[in-house]
Amino acid sequence: TSLVSWFWMIFMMSRQRSGLSMLSCQRMLGIKTYKTVWTMGHKIRKAMADRDSQYQLAGLVEMDEAFIGPKKPGPRGRGAKGKAKVVIAVESRDKHAGFAVMRHVPSADSDQILSVAQDKIQPASEIRTDGWRAYQSLGSNGFVHEPVIVSKDKEALKQLKWVHVLTANVKGNIRGVHHGVSEKHLCRYLAEFSYRFNRRTWDSQLFNRTVTACLSTATVTFAELKA
Repeated sequence: TSLVSWFWMIFMMSRQRSGLSMLSCQRMLGIKTYKTVWTMGHKIRKAMADRDSQYQLAGLVEMDEAFIGPKKPGPRGRGAKGKAKVVIAVESRDKHAGFAVMRHVPSADSDQILSVAQDKIQPASEIRTDGWRAYQSLGSNGFVHEPVIVSKDKEALKQLKWVHVLTANVKGNIRGVHHGVSEKHLCRYLAEFSYRFNRRTWDSQLFNRTVTACLSTATVTFAELKA
């Protein structure tokens, strides 16, 4: 694969806010096999994930869970079956969102939520959540927990604005651009989305920063992706 193709993909994946379809990428670059362009995309996503891996959120942080997957009959939200569970946290800076993190978890219970918080949010930060019991352990483990009791969707959108904006955007991205992704590889798609979101005001620097990220991390192979 030519260096020009790599640079084009890095440029588009770092700058295209709605994400980039690998099938469209294959056609534009004239790459013969989808496997090649699919692997290239995941190599870039891994570099993005590694770049953000050491960052921690601080200040006032909104936190919630999202359930990602195809629409199915039955309960929605926490009662939904067959969907990937994702913990989402985003800094709330009054009228603006700060940095964000999204992590695919095996279950959205108190242990997983606390694990994400301890890994990705600075101690003593204020974490605002809804009133679900799984968040109660945050207050006794080094965080200031602010539970918000919401009885209607409109109230949740107001009280936990930024985490709901982020959830809607990532679901729209996965559904509209990628037409769904496998749960096995979801973590890298979430990393790609977070990487762009966290650098949304750095447009002029994004390409150079992403090239640097790709050059300064261990890559992932097709065999590892399919294992």
